[in-house]
Amino acid sequence: MVTALIGTYLDLYFVGKGLYVFPKRPFPEIFQLNIAFTLVGLPILTCSFLLIHNQLKSWQRIWFILIISLFMSLFERLSETFGFFIHLNTWKHTYSFIGYLCYLTFIAAFHQRWNR
Repeated sequence: MVTALIGTYLDLYFVGKGLYVFPKRPFPEIFQLNIAFTLVGLPILTCSFLLIHNQLKSWQRIWFILIISLFMSLFERLSETFGFFIHLNTWKHTYSFIGYLCYLTFIAAFHQRWNR
């Protein structure tokens, strides 16, 4: 649930700033963001991430987060070709990589702290 809230607020912030838009989304007349991804896709992906993350050693966790962040940045580029995203011309996908790196690190740390 925390992942959906964080994802939704981040998307609202970036859409509000005009850094990207979601041209293909459910209920476009009501929502400016793709609520299907933030409310369904993101929690499922995050749960899968945490299940794998918990089975890894410390150094493997770092590499796993780096690889997943890189993959998500590449996935965003692919999503643009299918029309799911439109980023501002000045957007660099390095921003996405760093954003997912911070997001996944926070979620992993929050999860570990919560389960102590």
